[in-house]
Order: sequence, then structure tokens, then C-alpha cells
Amino acid sequence: MKTIVVDDRNSIREFIKELLKKETDINIIDEAANVSEALAKINAQKPELILLDIQMPDGTGFDVLEGINYDNYRVIFITSYEEFAIKAFKYSALDYVVKPIEPDAFYDAIDKARKFYSASDQQVKIKNLIQNLTGDKKSKKLVLNTQETVHIVDSNDIIRCESDGSYTMVYVEGKKKILLSKKIKDLEDLLSDLSFFRVHRSHLINLHHVDRFEKKDGGYIVMKDQAMVSLSQSKKDEFFQLLQELGNS
Repeated sequence: MKTIVVDDRNSIREFIKELLKKETDINIIDEAANVSEALAKINAQKPELILLDIQMPDGTGFDVLEGINYDNYRVIFITSYEEFAIKAFKYSALDYVVKPIEPDAFYDAIDKARKFYSASDQQVKIKNLIQNLTGDKKSKKLVLNTQETVHIVDSNDIIRCESDGSYTMVYVEGKKKILLSKKIKDLEDLLSDLSFFRVHRSHLINLHHVDRFEKKDGGYIVMKDQAMVSLSQSKKDEFFQLLQELGNS
């Protein structure tokens, strides 16, 4: 893959180039130290893979993405730890490597770019990323990958998630179901900032979709789609506290 490395620090660029020496199918055709230089070189040479820093003197890696004039590329973000950006990458299912670069994580991201993601899928995810960074803070567009499809789902439309071993079924408004090869804990980590709560080891729910709590038969939650969800005894107090806070917000 033709590759361009974009980072404002020469030491980082040199380290990345050293790591890539053993990757015989990666051909580094150029490098750039800022947004304007990156855009000029990327649009002229059209690399298939861009290793992209986030913070640069004249802007950000997101400015670079918005200025690229072709679609046939993949991107891996190289970033210092910035929680807001990393969350955005996770919502959009895009790969990133945190500085200081850990070689195993770096090679894993390169391997994914090489094997698993088509350039067209990347374009869907990049557009989703930019929307998440600039749009509504109370909801996010999530990229949910299955073997056959890349689903774009508004977090507000997700009713609940139900564990099935190493898989999780995601229930979306409109009676849509998406089976993901992810554990429910991965989705809990992703969605916990967006009014989702793990009410049971097998159930993660969107609190905005709770219809009522039934006290009979030991007590259970009824969602707006009329699904009945178990509530762990240890989660009851926190569940009702979160509902109260939601009602007051």
C-alpha cells in the first residue's frame, strides 16, 4: 500500500518509518509535518494508507480529512490521549494508535487496515466521525459492523442490547435487530456516556426507552417496545436514581 506519514514531530515520523521497514507491502511514498503540507502531498500522490496525527501547528487531522479530494484511502489516527477524540473513533469504528506508540498496537492497526476494511467502508466511517465531532453532543451516530453490512445507527434509536455469549444483539427502533460479534461489556463501555445502563449481566438498556417498572414477579423493566428486561437486585437503587435524574434534566 502506498503510504504517507503525517505528524508534526520528526522523531515520531522516523519511529513510524522504522516500524514499517519490516512490512514489505507498505511503501512509504512521502511524509508531512502539518495540515497544508499533508493536503498538498496527499491530493497529489493519492496514497492508499494515511497515518495521521491529530494535533498539528496549523490545524488538526480532521482538517486534513475534510480537504482530501479522492475516496480510495484508509486512515489510521496517531494521537496523544484525548478522551473526546478516542470516543469519537470508537463510535465510528475507526482505528487509532495512542502516543507513545506501542509497536504491537501499531502493527495490529496496520494489519486491520490491510485485511479487514475496504476503502469504501472507511469513507462511511470517516463521514460518521466528522459528524460526531461537530454534531449533537447528546446523541451519536454509531458504526456497527457485521460480517455483511456496515450499519449507521443513531444512539437515540437503540432500545437495548442483549448478551448472547461472545455476541450481542442490538435492538433498534423499527423492530430492527443487529447481531454483533462483540461482548456486551464492549458496548457498555462505548455507550455509558449516552444514557445507557447495564441493568443485568445480560442486558444494557437505553434509559430513554424505558416505559415502566413492574413490581410483580420479583420486578422487571418494560421497554417502550414492550420487551421485558430483568433488573438485578444490586442495580435497583442506581437504576431508579438514574431515572429520576433523567426526569429532572
